Formats: sequence, C-alpha cells, structure tokens
Amino acid sequence: MTSELPFFEARHRELEASFRAWVAAHLTHFEANEGGDGQVAREIFRLLARDGWLPATVAPQAGGLQGSIDLRGVCLMREILGYSSAIADVAFSEPWLAALPIALYGSAEQKRWHLEALCAGTCLPAFALSEPEAGSDVAAIKTTATPSDGGYLLNGRKTWTSNSGFADLYVVFARTDGESGNHGISAFLVDGRAPGIELQERLRVMPPHTVGTLRYENCFVPATSILGESGQGFAIAMHALELFRPTVGAATLGIARRAMDEAITRSMERVAFRKPIAEHQLIQAKLADMAVKTEAAALLVYRAAWGHDVGSATVGRDASIAKLYSSEIAQEVVDQALQIFGGLGVVEGTTVERLYRHVRAFRIFDGTSEIQKLIIARHLLKR
Repeated sequence: MTSELPFFEARHRELEASFRAWVAAHLTHFEANEGGDGQVAREIFRLLARDGWLPATVAPQAGGLQGSIDLRGVCLMREILGYSSAIADVAFSEPWLAALPIALYGSAEQKRWHLEALCAGTCLPAFALSEPEAGSDVAAIKTTATPSDGGYLLNGRKTWTSNSGFADLYVVFARTDGESGNHGISAFLVDGRAPGIELQERLRVMPPHTVGTLRYENCFVPATSILGESGQGFAIAMHALELFRPTVGAATLGIARRAMDEAITRSMERVAFRKPIAEHQLIQAKLADMAVKTEAAALLVYRAAWGHDVGSATVGRDASIAKLYSSEIAQEVVDQALQIFGGLGVVEGTTVERLYRHVRAFRIFDGTSEIQKLIIARHLLKR
C-alpha cells in the first residue's frame, strides 16, 4: 500500500485501507461513465457525503498546525480515485478545490454555513478563477466587483469553472478596485441561484470534467459574502492552488498505477511469436521504466504532502515539483501501456484508451507544466 511509505501515520494506513475498500464497493461501476453533464459527478459527491468521507478533507488535521488540512489523507484519497474512476476523482476534487478557500480563510459563520452543507452533500461548490483572457496569468482577470448598496455587483465572465450551471455555490475572484496585476482582487461566495448568473457554454473536453463558461451581469452579492479580507483574493487563490497541486500529482499517480497494472496483465495474456509478450525483453524494459517513474512520482507527491502537514519551508516548490513530475510521467506510463496493448489500446471504451484521454488534461489544468517550472525556478533563485 502507498501508506507504507515513511511519510504516513497509522491513521493514514487505516484511511487508505478503508477508503480503497469503500471505492471498490460503491464506485467501481462508475468507471466507464463519461458523463460530463454533472449529474453523475453529483451522484458520486452525494455518496461520498452520505458515507462520511468529506469532513476530514476540510477540517484541521488532528495534531497538525492550526488550520492545516491533512494533505496526506486527501492525496491518498485522490490516488485511489484516480486509479478507480476519472469521473469519481472529478466528483471529489473539484468541490474540494472550491472548499479550500473557505476552510482556510472563511469566517466562523462562513465555515459553519458552507462547509457543514458541503459535508452533508447539500452544497456543491465550484471554483471560479479563470477567464477567457486570464488562465495561467491569474493577475489578468477583468471580472469586477463594484460596491453597491449593502454589497457588490459582479460583472464579467469566468471559464473553465467546475460544475458550471449546477453548482450551489461559486467561489468567484473579482477586482474590487481599479488596480491592475495581483492587487485589488477579492474572493466572494456567490449563491449558484443568484440572479445575474448565466451559463453561456458547457465545454466538451477530452476527460469527463464538468467545466463551462459563466457570465455575471449585475449579480448582487452581499458584503458578508466576501471571503477573507478585501484585496486578499490573489493570495487566497494561490494558496488554494498550492495545496491542490500535490493532490493533482496523487490523482495522476493513481492513473499511472492503473495503467501499469493493466499493461502487466495484458503482457502476460497477449501472445506474440509463440510466447507471452511479457517474456520479450523490450516489453520487460517498458514495464521496468514504468515502475521506476511511478515509484519516483509517489515519493515526490507524498514528500510534498508530508511537508505541508509538518510545516516545511519548501511547500510551494515541492508542490510544483510533485504536480509537474507526476502529471508528466503519468502521460508517459499510460502511453507505454497503450503501446503494450497494441491495436486494442486505441479501441474506444477500453481502459487504457480512457486513461489516455483522461491523463492529458492534468498537464494543463491547475497550473500548466510550464508554469510549474517557472515556480520551481523562482524558488531556486530566491535561495
């Protein structure tokens, strides 16, 4: 088991065993589902809530730093979900990213109101940061929040927003003054049914992500909906994404492990030149390379998660290294698994074909590989 690595405590080993068993019993039948309309993801989200898996993901870890999320536990869960079902990982991870800013910066009342509803499965949140002209360059966002009587009016467009059109709550980042760049951005908690929110487009993407484009037109939000302090939005977004990156690495680690297992099984079953292809040295070399890269990714992912949990000074660098390496090698491992399957690997609906489509997006979403390299280099130069 992954939790046998030295980064974990007994509670993590218990979590891994129990969650792996639960996923096998409740989520396996979702594996082949490609539904991007959100209904399947919402069903899985409610199952996770019903059986009590969500509270620990947004509550401070026992014995950890004050207000600190148990990132090792969340990573273990995403690795298991990534191995089992892409849509299940989406159902778990996208609401968790939206919940992170509330868990980290919300007032006591905001946490009580929204996080309790999340854990009960009655509030599906979404993270609304990116815009048509502001993806990797977060500081370029143009959505505005103009002071109005008792609150703010939101105007602008958000794209790549998870759970677009059916989220119960959006965490929206908008400019509260005329400053450009990182300054003057604030975060708001916006009711998904508030007047002035329009779903413009649901994006059809390679993996089953429930993303789309929303327009906010004179959407009123009360002053109490601001998250943290006014002007703190950029820092909130960056903090949330920094914590999210090791979990992305964990999900891609799960995908890589699944691809490797599928390749091993296929190599022992498929016969070429009068013997199983597993007996051919070229196939053995591929399997060995896959194993080395996967195990290296596991060490980097869980070092980053452990570092966060114990208060390491290199959390930002380690998070980017984990996300970069794991997402990149997962693509390579899946590609080699598909090669081992031969023609069957490109047949629509087979496991490795699904993995091939699902894994590609991780090198772009939640901070591209290029952005991760810039972050890593920036940390090195600061030394």
